Amino acid sequence: MKILLVTFSDNADHQDTLFGMYEELNAKQVGDVYLMAIKSPKVPLKTSDHTWLVDCPKRPGIEKKTFDLITLSRIIRRIKTANFDVIYFESLHVWNVAIMIALGKKTKTFQVIHEVIPHDGDQQVKGVDFMNKVVCKIAGKIVLRNKKYIEDLIKRYHVESSRVKYLELWRRYPGFTRPVHNGHVLFFGRINPYKGANNLLEIVRLCPDIHFDVIGRVDSQMENIAHELQQEKNVKMNNAYVSDDDMKEAFIGCDWAIVPYNSASQSGIIIDAYKFSRPVIAFDVGAISEQIDPDKSGFLITSGNNKKFAEVLRMACKMPHEQYDAMCAYAYQYGCKKYASSGAVSRFIELIGG
Repeated sequence: MKILLVTFSDNADHQDTLFGMYEELNAKQVGDVYLMAIKSPKVPLKTSDHTWLVDCPKRPGIEKKTFDLITLSRIIRRIKTANFDVIYFESLHVWNVAIMIALGKKTKTFQVIHEVIPHDGDQQVKGVDFMNKVVCKIAGKIVLRNKKYIEDLIKRYHVESSRVKYLELWRRYPGFTRPVHNGHVLFFGRINPYKGANNLLEIVRLCPDIHFDVIGRVDSQMENIAHELQQEKNVKMNNAYVSDDDMKEAFIGCDWAIVPYNSASQSGIIIDAYKFSRPVIAFDVGAISEQIDPDKSGFLITSGNNKKFAEVLRMACKMPHEQYDAMCAYAYQYGCKKYASSGAVSRFIELIGG
């Protein structure tokens, strides 16, 4: 089977997901596998004549480079010439649409949709909703990362149930990372409305004795809250560009990762926390309950209850080392079993072969 894995995303998570599968398929010698991605990826990639790095517009919207028809035509011609059996798109992008239209129905195509219901307050909500509608019409199969939103997608975008598939997230997984016991709590990711910037501020104020590392770009709608966070004595903020090494350092250098979201489909932050053997405290929103084994890999809190979240966080930070270390070990093992790319190969092959 000749397979092309595609992500035009500049998002490190999407890149890590696809690069990990590319490496595992090659290591296990499953088919003839190619990878197409942006020319300057944020995460490590060992290149070869099977890795096609291209100059493409930023995900997923319209910009000047979107209309670089010469480059796009070359990409389509290259794909057609290679005559792939399967093309798997890990992230939404306008060029995915052009490629799928150009290929017609001769090639099996799979498009992942990460957000079935775009988040309220997200500036890209209309664009994401439009892209979802388009790819749901033209992709051969639609792939979701959680079970909860399958029926929502079928109804919202009028998709035949036979075309909707479920495939859990995966990531490259390192070895176990020992706890540091430094009392630091990590909020990692874009500071925007749906990721609960308002909740974070209240939780910070309810936990004055806990040190919070807040790392992520600030959405323009959240500049006032970001400013207030910066004034809190127990908060250290980093709103600059974060490299893959910076991300690793952030997770390794904390005791707990927190996910006080207002809404979510699923969270890549939870997977990253497990990768580095860190348990999670999160609000029970969206499909996050599918990602946490309550009281074992982390704690789930009723959505919007910031006082309870703060109470659980204070309890967690006072947990005896032996109990906490056992929770770290469980979080790593649980995450590795569910989310390591090495264990996802069989599920991926079953998906594209079905």
